[in-house]
Amino acid sequence: MNSVPSTLSCEQLSSFSPLDFLTPSYRQQLHASLQYLQRPAGTLLLQKGERSLAQYYLLEGKVAVDSGPGKQTVEGGTPQAHLPLNPGATNPASVRTLTEVRLFAVEHQLLERLLAWSQEAAYQVSSLGGEMLEEQHDSGEDWLARLLATPLFGRLPPSHLHALLARFEYQEVKAGDSVVRYGEPGEHFYVIKRGRAQISLPPAYREQPALVLGCGDFFGEEALVSGSVRAASISMLEDGELARLHRDHFVELVRPTLIPRVSGEQLRSLEQQPGRKYLLLDVRLAVEYRQGHLPDSFNLPVANLRTHADSLDRATSYIVTPEAGIRSELAVHLLNQMGFDAYLLRDDSAAA
Repeated sequence: MNSVPSTLSCEQLSSFSPLDFLTPSYRQQLHASLQYLQRPAGTLLLQKGERSLAQYYLLEGKVAVDSGPGKQTVEGGTPQAHLPLNPGATNPASVRTLTEVRLFAVEHQLLERLLAWSQEAAYQVSSLGGEMLEEQHDSGEDWLARLLATPLFGRLPPSHLHALLARFEYQEVKAGDSVVRYGEPGEHFYVIKRGRAQISLPPAYREQPALVLGCGDFFGEEALVSGSVRAASISMLEDGELARLHRDHFVELVRPTLIPRVSGEQLRSLEQQPGRKYLLLDVRLAVEYRQGHLPDSFNLPVANLRTHADSLDRATSYIVTPEAGIRSELAVHLLNQMGFDAYLLRDDSAAA
């Protein structure tokens, strides 16, 4: 099975449908997430009517596709193999391997988001003159694509993207400019469009290495999520440009995405799913937790989330209980920011 490379290039990826509709930057993002699979002859790859998390494409070998009324075969390298074996979230046919095969898989939700963002980007070019997006591609710094590739903004509904772009303000900055100061109230959320910035921590944390932010990195959201003051100072290391979003627009468009919620009914459905791991997490102080908590919940104060992140299982979904109020929301945000799958349990379901 050596007729095609072991991995595909971005250029080769564009020959598969509907991946050819992706803009180059979003195709690059998808390319980094591909999974390659190899299966022996006689393997049932897909069962008709079942839901699948991924969309599969045949690279090598031969499969039988049984949709009920009729059967057909698909062979790697043919034009038919450049279409997905299972378009849509529900498999339209059963697929079984006739020979040893090699495939690649694309997560359905990721592909849907990237296709929607690509279409939104095209709309942005036509409706706003495309100045911003053209600048990004001309400079090689697609800050928006990098922003949307983060775990947090990967949840942003495509319908919000154009509204988000329309409400960003753009601010030229010089090396040495102070953007946010420790202890001040938060008024804006920032994304670095061009340039680099440095995070300066308060004296109690000075032993930690200084962090440098670059194109596509964002900051300022924690104060807007928690309602607290700035936890660090950030200044520019070089001339650049920032995209900023006012608190009101951030709360309207972004905050709901940063703090996804589950109901009690959804939580009970998780309990019924075999192999699905979840943990109820109470982020109050230990003394508060001892005074009363939901059964089977685990206590980890929000202040300890970052220092204890290495001890948390990334295959587990974390359901943060709501008793800590704004601290619970902040915990969900921090966990998702660190790449975990986290949700806030709704208040009405906590009593259920």
